[in-house]
Amino acid sequence: MFEHDDDEALFGHLRTANAGLLDRLRRVRHEHWAQPTPCAEWTVRQLVSHLVQANLIYALLLRGGRKEQFITIREQDTLGDDPLAAFERAAAECSAEFRAEGALDRAVDYPFGPVVGRQLLGLLIADVVVHTWDLARAIEGDERLDPELVSWTHANIEAIFDGVSDGPTATDNSGNYFAYPPSAPPRSADPQNLLLHLMGRTS
Repeated sequence: MFEHDDDEALFGHLRTANAGLLDRLRRVRHEHWAQPTPCAEWTVRQLVSHLVQANLIYALLLRGGRKEQFITIREQDTLGDDPLAAFERAAAECSAEFRAEGALDRAVDYPFGPVVGRQLLGLLIADVVVHTWDLARAIEGDERLDPELVSWTHANIEAIFDGVSDGPTATDNSGNYFAYPPSAPPRSADPQNLLLHLMGRTS
């Protein structure tokens, strides 16, 4: 499904993505939580909540959960008083579910189209990578993403979002869940900026 990757390489990409997100998350101060982010209508707290919810939802789907439960979890306060710990717990739980025997080949009831666990893992990696940049931009932190992770995500963007409705590569993207790409990237765009452009960001 993905270019030049065995399963352990995919798990490595997720570890790298989570490490980058945690690095920025540890730098969030009290005054940052209410600040806006590049994601329309999301504050820093709402952005981090989305990432925690994504891990919890994906873990649930891998255990046989249904897409109807997606909305239920999205309506919950999953951060509590310690957002950093909440993300660490959710990410650990989700990573363990992806590593369960047969998980990567299992069909899951993803809300935006049927996928198998391996594609779901790609979707999570892409989500964490791009939202790491969103968080860094919001708190005026380090916006440079891991170059190998950027290269992998950009090279596999079509496979990651294959068959996913409302995705950044879909012709029927409404922009409700995945931002619609701007009309054209700048001529001087580097690999990171090309990826951000595809995901609807202007760096």
